[in-house]
Amino acid sequence: MAIITDRFAEGAKWVAKIEGLDLSITVIPYPVAGQSQEQLAKKASTCINDIIQKLTKTGEGKKTEIGITKIVTKPEPLSFRIRGKSNTEALKAVNSRFYEEKWTDGFPIVPPTEEAVQLMLRGTDRDPDELVAEVAPAKGKATIRNIAINSVMAGAQPNYLPVIIAAVEAITDPMFASDPISSWGLAGVQSTTAPVSPLLIVNGPISKELGIASRRGCFSRGHQANATIGRAVRLIMTNAGMSHVEVNDMKCQGGSHEFTFCVAENEDHPVFQSQQNPWKPLHVQRGYPQTSNVVTVMASLPPVNFEDTKDCGPEILNCVVDTISTRGQEPFTMYWEYVIILNSNHAQCIADAGWSKEDIREFVYANAVMPWGKYKQQYPGLMAVQPSWIKHTLDDSTTVHIFGGPENINVIVAGSDCMYSQIARGNFNTLSKEIRLPKHWRELVK
Repeated sequence: MAIITDRFAEGAKWVAKIEGLDLSITVIPYPVAGQSQEQLAKKASTCINDIIQKLTKTGEGKKTEIGITKIVTKPEPLSFRIRGKSNTEALKAVNSRFYEEKWTDGFPIVPPTEEAVQLMLRGTDRDPDELVAEVAPAKGKATIRNIAINSVMAGAQPNYLPVIIAAVEAITDPMFASDPISSWGLAGVQSTTAPVSPLLIVNGPISKELGIASRRGCFSRGHQANATIGRAVRLIMTNAGMSHVEVNDMKCQGGSHEFTFCVAENEDHPVFQSQQNPWKPLHVQRGYPQTSNVVTVMASLPPVNFEDTKDCGPEILNCVVDTISTRGQEPFTMYWEYVIILNSNHAQCIADAGWSKEDIREFVYANAVMPWGKYKQQYPGLMAVQPSWIKHTLDDSTTVHIFGGPENINVIVAGSDCMYSQIARGNFNTLSKEIRLPKHWRELVK
């Protein structure tokens, strides 16, 4: 049986139906997180008898009724015709229909006509019926054709399609946003109350060929590739995953980065070309050849700005450490990751001091610490997701690392010369996938 807060009860029933589970549910009042011990005890007292009854009920041999009559089906492409007295009226009708069906992100979409979808499919040589992945929580089919349909809707170009396909492969990989203890994965990203959304980081020659922004305003408006690649992935999560706000996506506030969150690392920056101590791009650090095209995804919370007012050098990393070593930013498990997004100026100043990316990771890991008494106040009930030694840390003054190791910290270079850089906290593991280019790629990018 499952113990579910009332806000998540319908979602639990829905997932049980998809999975074919005979699931008994006990519902308790929302919320649980952030409640005092007295409040939690009161909530427990309201449901304990129901839990005992359902767990000890025997002998009847009847399946539990989970209260769902409508069978959830995996979405397949549909063909339908929408008319209007003019192109403007027809476009308005298309967007009204898509909005009513919850097929959009709220913005207008490009109608995925058969002609437009066939044009998008020129971006790959893979079979349109190939199943790339099943997308949580609905386990909807992300075929090449379905990915192309959503890419058209997002306004993407055909030559963006290989990146979008690789990103879908990454976010649906069982290791994405998981750790040795938890299998949070895409289902967690889709249904959590936290403002989490995939951050896509593109490396390799393809980022320049597609014009994926990595310099001034790289997270800002006006960059077609960044905007539409990230948006296409979000629409696939919505439509194949059947994830809808206030239905089964329970984000408390959410974030604007959910619409699109895509960037390239600026591999042309001088720190990567240095003869003395060249930095490694993110994909090379993660084990890929320099010439590979790779997309790395992280289940990210909204980025946080940090800045320098007088120092430009390794000292700026003290701002990073101070920012993340707080109860508002600390990860509740040491398996979570961060990405430090250094602007052009900060990256150069740190490199000029002789530091590498590995040095940055080591420094942040070593200095991002908290007294145990303060650390445990944030999530005192989640000791199961912490290293075993923490259970024996009895002295509240003992200093503990907030990360499992330097490997939990990623560093990229993106942005122009200025005083502002960013950090983004990720839920559990980041994951990388190589971007498979079609044989006719050279013709496609001409």
